[in-house]
Amino acid sequence: MINRVKIHFDQEREYLPLEAVRVLPEFFKQMMGGNGLFLKGYDTLIRVKFKGERPDGAHIWELETIPELIETIFTIQATPQFHVEVDYELINQKDNLLLGKVIDRRQTYATRQDPRNEKVRGNAVASNFLVAKTNIDFSKLTGVSSQVILSDIQRNVLKNYPQSKVVFLSGSTHSDEIDLMKEHKKPIFILDTETFESFPSEDVFDPKKTFEDEFLLDDKIQEYKKKKIGSYIYFPLFIQMKDMHFFAYLSLETERPGIPGEVLELFKEVERTFQERIMDSNTHILDVKQNVLNVSRGGVALEVNDMEIIKALKVKPTFTLDINFKLQAPIRMAIELRHLEEVNDFYRLGGRITGVSGDKKAKEIYHSLIDFFG
Repeated sequence: MINRVKIHFDQEREYLPLEAVRVLPEFFKQMMGGNGLFLKGYDTLIRVKFKGERPDGAHIWELETIPELIETIFTIQATPQFHVEVDYELINQKDNLLLGKVIDRRQTYATRQDPRNEKVRGNAVASNFLVAKTNIDFSKLTGVSSQVILSDIQRNVLKNYPQSKVVFLSGSTHSDEIDLMKEHKKPIFILDTETFESFPSEDVFDPKKTFEDEFLLDDKIQEYKKKKIGSYIYFPLFIQMKDMHFFAYLSLETERPGIPGEVLELFKEVERTFQERIMDSNTHILDVKQNVLNVSRGGVALEVNDMEIIKALKVKPTFTLDINFKLQAPIRMAIELRHLEEVNDFYRLGGRITGVSGDKKAKEIYHSLIDFFG
């Protein structure tokens, strides 16, 4: 039985629009003679053939095998060097023939620089996974040591803004602004408290309409006027574990309007650096072996059936492991998770290699092993 895969993590690709529907039939014919065209999202590769275009623009597809269920929206994909996806609205299905109307088409910016080696399966395993702990006590994670780390980072990154502060939340901490940051998981950045003009960014929550709807805006303007605050930014800090924990926020308040936009980027740097330090200090090694599905110079794909690894990746999507080629010394590498999907009774993991332990020679050895086992 062919089933849909369940996507648990998928790092967004950067896409360009795939130009002009009229060129698609020609492209499809080229791909059928090359790397092939496939129906996306199933636990088995389903090769498809382009059978023609109707006068109304709808496309006819023939499936090599028929899955249990075809969704009302289906996607045809191809990967020559770049990756292409074409979304269709299903108009009709008869046996292994699909009739669909194109609703979206896209291609990646990046091109694949090196091929995947599928022949390493059975010749290589992954082991010694250094992953995040999943049983972390949140109260300990945000204890005194974490506060020291965060305050130190804040002082260094924001040295040009010494009036900035780190405010740690307690059970009694409460304000409208804190509630909105917790709900929307975004900072609040007001450029001018007299007009309540917000910094123009999708990364920022604008509270003005909320305060208007709740008849609080005039009170808020008066509140900040009384406090002699002309501009402010509050940046929430969350720790991602099984849930998002809101434990502190970065604050900068000035008497004059117009806090510079660079402060938002500096606050993001504080958050990013803190997350890396705090999670790196809460890791452990899992002494398990998992199958390697394929490798390339830039990435690796694994078949994972150890649930502790899966739980850990949902806490922190970076890890290190050993790749063990047959009769060769293990190679230690750092991996950034790119996608994770559930396929029947196991998970398929794809990751980008961000570093190989050792000197330059270690990376050269890894590259030579890819070629050798090809």
